[in-house]
Amino acid sequence: MPATRTKQIIILLAVIGVLVFCYWMLIHFFDSRNMTDDAQVDGNIVPVIARTDGFVERLFADDDQPVKKGELLVQLDTTDLYLQLQQSISSLKIAENKLAISNEQIKISELDLKVATSTIESKQATVNRTKSDYERFSALKEKGIVSEQQYEAADEAYKKAIVEYNIAHDKQNQAALQNVTAKGNAALAEETILQSQQQIALLKRQIQFASIVAPSGGIVSKRKIEVGQMVKAGTQLLTIADNDHLWLTANFKETQLSGMKEGDEVTIKIDAIPGKSFRGKVKSFGGATGSRFALVPPDNATGNYVKVVQRVPVRIEFADSVQHDLLRPGLSAIVYLK
Repeated sequence: MPATRTKQIIILLAVIGVLVFCYWMLIHFFDSRNMTDDAQVDGNIVPVIARTDGFVERLFADDDQPVKKGELLVQLDTTDLYLQLQQSISSLKIAENKLAISNEQIKISELDLKVATSTIESKQATVNRTKSDYERFSALKEKGIVSEQQYEAADEAYKKAIVEYNIAHDKQNQAALQNVTAKGNAALAEETILQSQQQIALLKRQIQFASIVAPSGGIVSKRKIEVGQMVKAGTQLLTIADNDHLWLTANFKETQLSGMKEGDEVTIKIDAIPGKSFRGKVKSFGGATGSRFALVPPDNATGNYVKVVQRVPVRIEFADSVQHDLLRPGLSAIVYLK
């Protein structure tokens, strides 16, 4: 009798165990159709890149240090830039002075040219008049009407008028040349002023770029520079993990996508934060399966074909503003569909 009772207890316990196992498998089966543990917290990883050349003078941030947007991270040496800036400012002032002098010379030469033009018109009239007198006295001399002295006086007046006309003409040419030269000098000064202004603007911008600030808030990671190191424009100095704007990338099996749509609510559990759940919503579906973005995408047209269930990345946004010190891009998560 005791042996029979013991046997019955063992059978009962075995049946209960089988039922519990079947129940667990059933729950796990249905849960697995509505969840994925192939999920990670994602966020923007922002590179901080030098925009000008220079030696690192000071560092204001270290790895794992939280920073705010606009906070100074790195200061490059600006000594040479300020020297170049002062030289450009001096060149600008010199060019401005040259332009002022050239403009004054233009005014003077234009006035001289105006006077010379007026003078040459007067001298031309004198030449015409004395020439007419000379020709008239020459004809009268041949007829014996005027004396030799009167003829010579007319001849002398005509020659003098020609000399004075030539002098006036030379002054006109000289004034015109001075005017052209002054305008050329003014144009060169204006070009120098423009170049100096552009150089000053460029140097001021480089000085501004020498103070490297955080493009976004987050946690400093992978600092690659030290004080005294020479960096070139385009060099990545460090990285900022933007923990203020996080989301999840959950890779669901293709067989789980049926019925899923944007806006569906989900429950999120983070492995690093046990005992706490977060609410989220399906934001969007990936444009292709994850395998299509692999370094060597599969080619099912060659070799023996083995069907593999593909996974599609699904972006999930946190439903509420998430503030938790442990949340970081890359953390593993489990996503449950409701």
